[in-house]
Amino acid sequence: MNAIIKRLRQMADDELLAISEAIDAELERRMALAADEVPESARRRAIERQKSYRRRLGSSAPPVYAVGLGKQREQRRAA
Repeated sequence: MNAIIKRLRQMADDELLAISEAIDAELERRMALAADEVPESARRRAIERQKSYRRRLGSSAPPVYAVGLGKQREQRRAA
């Protein structure tokens, strides 16, 4: 980063302006891609699938160690 800053200090005003405009154009392009990347309807469906998955499996279900593992071993006693 320091190398870039040193190089920018050496540039003329018109070069800095051209770089600034190129950065603005690239930033606008990326922002447009990020906004159009996932449609709102797909985002809504993904959220609903996640909620449905949690309801089916029960996000508040008892811990796995307490369900379906059978009897717990007795503590070993010294002989």
